[in-house]
Amino acid sequence: MWTLFLLFLLDLTNFSQALDFWTYHVDNPKTKVPGGERQYCNVMMRQRGLVTRRHCSQFNTFIHETNNTIINICANPTETCESSRWVKCNESSRALKVTYCFTKSYAWPPNCGYKAKIYFANIKVICVNGLPVYMLPS
Repeated sequence: MWTLFLLFLLDLTNFSQALDFWTYHVDNPKTKVPGGERQYCNVMMRQRGLVTRRHCSQFNTFIHETNNTIINICANPTETCESSRWVKCNESSRALKVTYCFTKSYAWPPNCGYKAKIYFANIKVICVNGLPVYMLPS
């Protein structure tokens, strides 16, 4: 009975991590924000909970691809991540459309200011049970 309960809790943890990944990194179709591209990162970083009264997240990447495209990254062969020889990553097989948001030099809570870089890039993720749960910085 306890084993089943613990397995259920582990499954909820994995689900929560995958949900966080989607909340923080996936924006498809790309959200149209007031002020256009110049305001995209300012709006999205706040909307996705990456800005608080005490903290400005330094950077974040939003992926503008379908859920299936993103999930399929986990089916690609794993490789050792650059950041840790103990962690295995999966890399996209093609360049994906992304927006990279990063803080301006004068960003202090609650007035976090962001710049955007829009480009196509291969991305690396850590997958658990076939779902991405963490995106490695580009």
